[in-house]
Amino acid sequence: MDRIERSRQKYAQLFGNAEFSSFTTDPEFEDILIRFIFGEVFYHGSLTDQQRELILLVVLTTNQTLPQVRDHVGAALKVGLTPVEIKEAIYHCAPYIGFPKTLNALSQANDVFTEKKIHLPLESQKQVNEDNRFEKGLELRVAIFGDATRQSQQNAAENQKHIQE
Repeated sequence: MDRIERSRQKYAQLFGNAEFSSFTTDPEFEDILIRFIFGEVFYHGSLTDQQRELILLVVLTTNQTLPQVRDHVGAALKVGLTPVEIKEAIYHCAPYIGFPKTLNALSQANDVFTEKKIHLPLESQKQVNEDNRFEKGLELRVAIFGDATRQSQQNAAENQKHIQE
């Protein structure tokens, strides 16, 4: 199968028969885009389509290319990602790009979910609450940095202990 046929198959898998406005206004550009992205990039390396879509959602969220976030939320569902996995990828952008930009992407995702009759809000995935936040955080820090974390906490100056907590 050549690159053009691969690109058509991959595009159809991800987006079905959808034609975006640029198909009408800029068909040459769409040919270049589809053949390159879906005929080459999607076949390079060993990532799964699910991994590629998660990466795309994070990049598109970060770049605030919101119409494409919307398109790729639909594609992510088609390749088998769950709404929880999609939202988790977008949520993880918040500390790096800010809450307002993350909310913009979540709005796009929620619109797609609503169109597809996916009930919102999704079931909570919380594993930490205010009562166990310190202990869970300490467990994670110890797992990453070792027992030196506990020693740092105990040896911190009194006026800096709040930072350790």
